[in-house]
Amino acid sequence: MKRRNHCPLTYRARSSGRAVSSAGSRRCLASRDGVRSCFRYRGFTIVELIVVVILLGILSISAISRFVQPSAFSPGIVAEAAIAEIRFAQQLASSRRDAAVTFTMDRFGDDWRFRVTTDVDGLVRTELVEAENTTVQATSGALTNTVAGGTPLVLQFSHAGDLTAVTIGAAAGSPAMGVGLGIDGDSRRDACIYPSGYASAAACI
Repeated sequence: MKRRNHCPLTYRARSSGRAVSSAGSRRCLASRDGVRSCFRYRGFTIVELIVVVILLGILSISAISRFVQPSAFSPGIVAEAAIAEIRFAQQLASSRRDAAVTFTMDRFGDDWRFRVTTDVDGLVRTELVEAENTTVQATSGALTNTVAGGTPLVLQFSHAGDLTAVTIGAAAGSPAMGVGLGIDGDSRRDACIYPSGYASAAACI
């Protein structure tokens, strides 16, 4: 917004219809009757500009929070946790020639539970991740099932780190086809466990 103050200074100009003089923030124009009118213009101050920028920032943050809910990131968190634990299980299987390593994913109350066990040490590591209304569907070959408390996903690894067995609940999958995970919630994330035992944050091709 610009403000202008009328300058009381007037006089008869030799020429009309054009600007007679302009100095600083004052601009004078001559009218047809030879009367010069002066106007003083003033822009925004630094303080006003800073206040406007702060208000725009507050409004943008408020708008983003309305459209992006924290639960939208839950499938990504679950996928990252599953991939990390599967990679740990594969690395453990490659380093432990004296033990068979198993990875298990199931629902435990309101959390997803990831467990890595061996036939020698028993439970090696466990991690719980809040479910946040997420569902997980596992696919291995022709087998597709929803992972839950009563239908865990179980992966077994060889000493080379390859998949040797896949079960979803009581049904057996195909290790040679790998395992695809689809994690759904307010958004969707995919993960793939290849026959080599490597887990990746991408859909299986």
